[in-house]
Amino acid sequence: MAHRTLLTAGLLLGGLGLAPAALAGSSTYQSAISEVDACNQAQYLMPAKATVQGFVLKTRTDSKGVTRFDCRVNWTDQANAQPTDRPILFPSKVRQPWFAAGWL
Repeated sequence: MAHRTLLTAGLLLGGLGLAPAALAGSSTYQSAISEVDACNQAQYLMPAKATVQGFVLKTRTDSKGVTRFDCRVNWTDQANAQPTDRPILFPSKVRQPWFAAGWL
């Protein structure tokens, strides 16, 4: 019984050490231009010393065919926070301009 309690406590404490830093906030921006514009503008809304912890991107198209991109940047202001260095995962294929379609 004591071994099971020690094992449970060890797993719990080990898991807490691997947990990501608590988020301090998020910034959201909506753009009709592109996914990249929405996420860049959302990052500009972060505090000066904040560290990015992740992105959430949504693409919406209404009945008239107008596309809107919503990007939320999760960030923390903890001094010891490490950036995730993860890329922004786009929900759909990003259109490539025709003039850069392979000959550059």
